[in-house]
Order: sequence, then C-alpha cells, then structure tokens
Amino acid sequence: MAESLKYSILQYGPHELQRVGVWGLDDAHTANANAKYWIIHIHGGAWRDPRVTHESFAPIITRIVNSHDDSRSAIAGFASVDYRLSPHPEFPQDPATTPPEKLRAAKHPDHLDDVRAALGFLQRRYGFGSRYVLLGHSAGGTLAYQLLATASPVDSGSSSRGSTQGKTELPQAVFGFEGIYDLAGLNARVGGSYAGFLTAAFGAPENWGAASPMKYAGRYADRFKGLAALGQSPDDELVDEPEADGMAERLRGDLDDGKVLLVKDLKGKHDDTWRDGTGVARTVLRILTVLKENEEGH
Repeated sequence: MAESLKYSILQYGPHELQRVGVWGLDDAHTANANAKYWIIHIHGGAWRDPRVTHESFAPIITRIVNSHDDSRSAIAGFASVDYRLSPHPEFPQDPATTPPEKLRAAKHPDHLDDVRAALGFLQRRYGFGSRYVLLGHSAGGTLAYQLLATASPVDSGSSSRGSTQGKTELPQAVFGFEGIYDLAGLNARVGGSYAGFLTAAFGAPENWGAASPMKYAGRYADRFKGLAALGQSPDDELVDEPEADGMAERLRGDLDDGKVLLVKDLKGKHDDTWRDGTGVARTVLRILTVLKENEEGH
C-alpha cells in the first residue's frame, strides 16, 4: 500500500504548489535506478481545483504495489507533481492580500512550465534520465502530451543518464487517461459549458487550438521516440471517448507502428478511474512489460 512506502514532499520552486510527492525511494536504491523505471504522475482538476493534488496518485500506487505482476519489480520509485493553478471561482483569493507563493493565478504555459521544472528537478536529484513512465489524468493527460509537443528534438533522446541543469529528458512512455486533447472540440460537444475553466487556464478561445495536443502543428515523431498510451472509461461523464479516439488517430499518423496503445477498458466515472486505480495500475504494468520486452529485444 502507498501508506507503507517511504513518503516525502520536495519543493522544486518557491510557490507552495511547486512541489512533488515521492514514494518508496531512499538513497540506497539510487544506484539501481538505471535498471528500473520511475512512475511519475500529473494530477487533473481542470487546471484550477485546489482539492485535487499530488496525493490523488496514492490509490494507483496502492494497486500497483499490491499487484502480483512481474513488472512491478521494474519500478524504482513513484512521484506525483503539483503545479501552480489557475483561479477558481468557488475558491476565490484576493491578489492584494494573498502572498505570491500562495496565489493561484497561473495561465498557460505556467502549468506546463512547472511540470517540466519538476521533471528536471527529479532527474537531477535521482539520476534516472529518460527511464520513467509519465501518466496524467484529465488536465494532467493534456500536460503530459503538451510536454511532448513542446520539446525540442535534442530533448527526445533515449539516454538514461541524468539530466543536466536546465534540461529535461522525455519519458520512455506517456500515458494519458481521461485526458483532454482538443480543448475547443470537447467544449463544443458539452455545449460550451467548459469555457469557464478553459478560459481561466488558456485565455481566449483563439488560444485553445495551439495548446491542444491533438492540434499540434508538428510531428510527434520528431520529438518523441517512446510509447504513447491513452486510456478511457466508457463511463466517464466529463470527458467523452472522441478525445481518446481522436488523439490515438493523430498519434498513429505520426509515430511508428506499435508505438500507440489505446486502452478503453478503464472503469468508472471521470474521477473514479484514479480513486479506484485498478485499470490505471493494470495499464501502467502493461506499459512496463512492453518497455522491458523492447529492451530485451535489443
């Protein structure tokens, strides 16, 4: 269980939300990191909900730790990223009296910049380089794929060496579940009811296309050589299946055969996928199996 693992919170920036939770790794394990993988999580919450934090990864960790799957032994550690949030009308703050390190006033690309900074921080601290699986729920899935779309080609190598200062290596696999990949498209399908939180995070609608992973103007293959996975529950009441289907189609047009995995057997409503964690954990272990098989094949 996640509660039985060594747990710590580390700050990667001055804002109170620029922090990461780390489970199950101490200095004694660091020497073995080059033979294993980190599992790193980005939470959702519509870029603004202060009730959703890095701790939402704990149920998924518990499912993985309790699994009897052999791939569990390939895990070096777990981490979950918090990032600065956009304003939320139900949790107002007064900018005049709220200290800067507590103010939730982030605008794109602040959230993404924080995720990239957190990954670089972890890579420098633990030296795992590209040997990690990056998963994200909902807005976290958006951020995971935005990370790929905004990477430069020199950031997309497969080296497992630790990052240098200012450099963030991309993961060997990305897994977005219940993710948002076409901001305007999803908003249109829900009758415009998501415009509030999308505008809070990304500004006017004319900005949404450039921030949407499905609408990325380049080729993912020019930035990313790893495994791209997508997960969707048919019971999700907030993000519909066309998001995962459309993103999978986009990725298949860019990446090599066998590099795209679409999993549509997750169960439960939008937040139940992480609260229960069973399907997400199963998919993470499946991804690890694929990565191990690819290594053995080389």
